[in-house]
Amino acid sequence: MLRPSIAFLPPLLLLAGPALAQTPGPKSGERADIPFIDHGGIRNFEPARDGNGVYLQDSRKNWYYASFFTRCHELPYAFAVAFKTWGPSLTRGDSVLVRGERCAIADLVRSGPPPAKPKKAKAEQPAGA
Repeated sequence: MLRPSIAFLPPLLLLAGPALAQTPGPKSGERADIPFIDHGGIRNFEPARDGNGVYLQDSRKNWYYASFFTRCHELPYAFAVAFKTWGPSLTRGDSVLVRGERCAIADLVRSGPPPAKPKKAKAEQPAGA
């Protein structure tokens, strides 16, 4: 009768321990997937100013940044977007559809919220008006 060897357990636990402790942070820039995209997985989106990417917020309020292979011209003017995926989660190689334009995702990483928009300076009133 073969008995399980206990000598192998400590090395396995040592290998698994640090991997579990190093959970990527929300602003880590590490590659990620957004699960449950087909069940309301995206809560909000904010186009990048240059049109080369989009900030996506999932249903748990985590932010991600999806960069495109080429500039997505219609994205800054979009009120809504759609996603073309090959599975139940959004990942690299999937696409964002915006007003008839298909923007392929080159990379999807964890991110912080989008940068704040600059405030417009108020025009000064003339002193005599």
